[in-house]
Amino acid sequence: MSPFLRPATSADIPALRDLLVATWHETYDAIYGREKVDEITGRWHSEARLADQVRQAAAHPHREVMLIAEGAEGLLGTVSMHRQSEEVVDLGRLYVRAGAQGHGLGWRLMRAALARFPEARRVRLDVEPENARAIRFYSRHGFRVITRGTACGGDAAAAITHLVMEAALPLFRPARDSDAQDLYGLITLCFAEYPGCVTDPHDDMPDIARAGAWPVRERAGRRLGGHFLVIEDEEGRVGASIAIDFPAGDTGELHRLYVRPDLRGRGLAARLVGECERIARDSGAARLLAWSDTRFEAAHRLYRRRGYRAGDATRALGDISRSVEYCFELIL
Repeated sequence: MSPFLRPATSADIPALRDLLVATWHETYDAIYGREKVDEITGRWHSEARLADQVRQAAAHPHREVMLIAEGAEGLLGTVSMHRQSEEVVDLGRLYVRAGAQGHGLGWRLMRAALARFPEARRVRLDVEPENARAIRFYSRHGFRVITRGTACGGDAAAAITHLVMEAALPLFRPARDSDAQDLYGLITLCFAEYPGCVTDPHDDMPDIARAGAWPVRERAGRRLGGHFLVIEDEEGRVGASIAIDFPAGDTGELHRLYVRPDLRGRGLAARLVGECERIARDSGAARLLAWSDTRFEAAHRLYRRRGYRAGDATRALGDISRSVEYCFELIL
């Protein structure tokens, strides 16, 4: 049974403290040593401080949120957020018990907390530079390092060096195999806007059925690598997507750029393309290609605004929609 998410209450404080102390020792003993961790958790996660945070979240729900994830085995995770301004939310705490990690609970907690701040445009957090697992998790969802500090959590006495990471909202995440139905629906809606465009997932889009396996796809025995990213709507359904792979060592290629009609006008397509451009640069690619159906004029305008140049060549896919595509190229 999936863990149940709800606001923390005063009755949760002993179990919440136990969870925080356990996860801190699991994560930070190797970095700071057990004695230092005991000192920090004694101050940051005391029952008195947690009780005050629970009260603040209950009294000011539009400014503070403190959620827990509860399963049959007890408390499994927690998240706390604070609205710093109308546009910026601080992620103060996100912890999942070791045995419950790797199943998407951290993502669920973060999404549930962010849903309390629908007007926010950015989310910010502090993270220990040596906490590689956390940095990978946040990076997969669009967070980037914007600066460094020496007072993690605002506690100068702790003298903890930290990275400050920030992401635009809504967050994106890696696609999963379980997204297949949502992705088929997204593409079908987008294709319906163009005469003659139809979806045939069995023959035209076998990669959609295993979107989570995108990074390990191969062609002619060569690993293509890359990423398949999606953005969810307020109800957790996939509403936008993009993918990138590397068919040649110096070349990246964009695929599956779609935004559901009701989510357009928010800059999601530009954000997704920009993220893939960053991935391509970080991977050492010299150029990025985007093959786009000749009917998809909105996509063509987006590529041109971002500096892509259309070549003279076209290619016919021989699919059920009789697609013919232009090639757009960006020199990185």
